Formats: sequence, structure tokens, C-alpha cells
Amino acid sequence: MVDAAKCNLCMDCIPPCPTGSIDNWRTMPIAKAYSIEAQFGWDELPAELTSDELAVEGVVVAVEPAVAPVAPALPAAASGEVLFNSAQYGATVPPWSAAHAYTNLYGPKSAEKTITATVVGNVRVTEVGREYDTHHIMLDFGTMPFPVLEGQSIGIVPPGTDETGRPHHARQYSIASPRNGERPGYNNLSLTIKRVLEDHHGNPVRGVASNYMCDLKVGDKVQVIGPFGASF
Repeated sequence: MVDAAKCNLCMDCIPPCPTGSIDNWRTMPIAKAYSIEAQFGWDELPAELTSDELAVEGVVVAVEPAVAPVAPALPAAASGEVLFNSAQYGATVPPWSAAHAYTNLYGPKSAEKTITATVVGNVRVTEVGREYDTHHIMLDFGTMPFPVLEGQSIGIVPPGTDETGRPHHARQYSIASPRNGERPGYNNLSLTIKRVLEDHHGNPVRGVASNYMCDLKVGDKVQVIGPFGASF
């Protein structure tokens, strides 16, 4: 739902959206903006305003030619070899990381070798009141390269020290999103983490990394290492 009275086009709602449903653009004069009540009553999206209807409201839509996405040049292209382009047949252009499983780009030995990710989404996926608490957490890497493939995992380095005074070691989590992240074109990935509140014997205990991750808020920074493992 979009509340036109509050929206200032800052776009802060776009990256955290786990489904991409907000990213459905159409030109709409503010005077004809859909109300919240109307949106809740929809079973399907209403028809868009035509260019003539927009012109009546003083809105002129510039028509630009559609530009097809272009895949980055692959190494074989340098030799002059003709490459098969699946996009010509309606297939999605794969990301640049698709041809190779990268591992251990960032290690745990020093702070300089970790990479900092920003939390852009933390959604509880279990009902409040259940005996367990599971969160779907989205991490964005900005302009830093962190290519992953399905089946790989990453390490999260919790802040602070353990009972011996040593920095916490990294905890490993499987990636819960495809190689393109939650949405193509964004340098992110997601983890689905269950909060640990007891050990294998049923004794109360708070898992260091799981509780740290489940309590994160949008905008928080996380130290990450990896990626690990090859794809399935």
C-alpha cells in the first residue's frame, strides 16, 4: 500500500521490500492518487491512466524507447568467439557471478578482511507467541563485490567477546536467496535465522549470533566473511 499523503519519493521503501511488489511504477497525478481504502479493496490493479487522461491533468509523459539489458562481456568474447545469448530467446540475462563460484573473498583473520553489510530488512516470519522465533534478514553490500551462488553460505562475526575475553568467532549461515539477491539489480542477499534460546539438552541459553542477528534493525551494520562452499 502507498499513502500518497506521506510518500515523498525518497525510495527508502524499495530495497527492503522482500517481494518487489512496491516496484510497480505508473504515472499518477497527486489529485487522482489512489486512497488507502481503495487499495485495500482491490482484487487486481486498476487500469493505468491513458496519455490523454494524464494530459487533462497537465501531465505530459515522455515516451522513451525500451532498452534491453546487456550482459557484461565474458572472457571468451576477447578471443572473438561468438557467444550464445539466451536473452535473445526470452531468458533472463544471468548476473556476472553466475559462471564461477567465488569463495573466501573475505576472511576472519582481521577486521580489514571482513566486509561490512547494511541491514535493509528484518522480517519475523513466525507468529508472536510461538515457542520459536525465526527472522528473514536482508543484507546489502552497497558497491562492494560479494558474489554468491545458490547453496553457498556466509559467516557473521558477532560484536563483543566470549567468556574468555576473546572476540567472538564467526557463525556460518546458509544463504536464503538466489544469486541475484531478493531482487535483480540490487547487491544484497538474505538469511533466514532461528533465534537460539536453549541448548541441545533443553537448558536455557541465548545463541550469540542468532540473537544478535534477530535483534538487528534496518540501517545496522554487520561484519561478514566468506562466501563459503560451492553451489549445489
